[in-house]
Amino acid sequence: MRKYFSFILVLIAFALQGCAPKSQDDCGFVQNVYGERISWKGEVPVTMYLHESVPQQYIAAIEAAASTWQDATGKRLVNINTTERVTGPINPQKDGRNIIYFFNTWESDKNSEQARTSIYWIGDQIKEADMRINAKNFTYYWNQPGAASTAIANSVNIEALVIHEMGHVMGLKHKDRDSSVMATYLASNTDRVNVAETDKSALQCEY
Repeated sequence: MRKYFSFILVLIAFALQGCAPKSQDDCGFVQNVYGERISWKGEVPVTMYLHESVPQQYIAAIEAAASTWQDATGKRLVNINTTERVTGPINPQKDGRNIIYFFNTWESDKNSEQARTSIYWIGDQIKEADMRINAKNFTYYWNQPGAASTAIANSVNIEALVIHEMGHVMGLKHKDRDSSVMATYLASNTDRVNVAETDKSALQCEY
């Protein structure tokens, strides 16, 4: 009876192993505990809303960032809803909406952090993403096409920053090589607005 019971346990173990998700090449994506890539799967384009804390002068830059990803991949991955501003407290939470916020407060031990994107997923599929821009410790500018540069000393290109954060929205993690827009840090007065080939190849794994 004991041998029979042990045999049953072995069968159950093999069955569970057979049903477990298969680990994947990360392709530059965040992975879950099973080694699966985290992404929106076929649920694109992702609609992002703007909180009322987002300055009006940066909305066009945010739209340009979304268009940059579209131009690079040939697919519309992110839509920016500019007609329905989110009002109320600056309080990202799991509410089923993907929201961009400008924060005028920030943790004192993380004051070098330019922005932060939180993604929430079930299984291997992203269900929500919220983007926080650090407006306490950084100032921003945008080089609008055809217009004179608005850069000031020690300021950050908001389009370049949002391009990076939108990469996180899509599930990409940091990549500090190959001129990737997903490099961990964006230096001040750096116009990193061109999606690298390595970023395009990464997205092709999921989108």
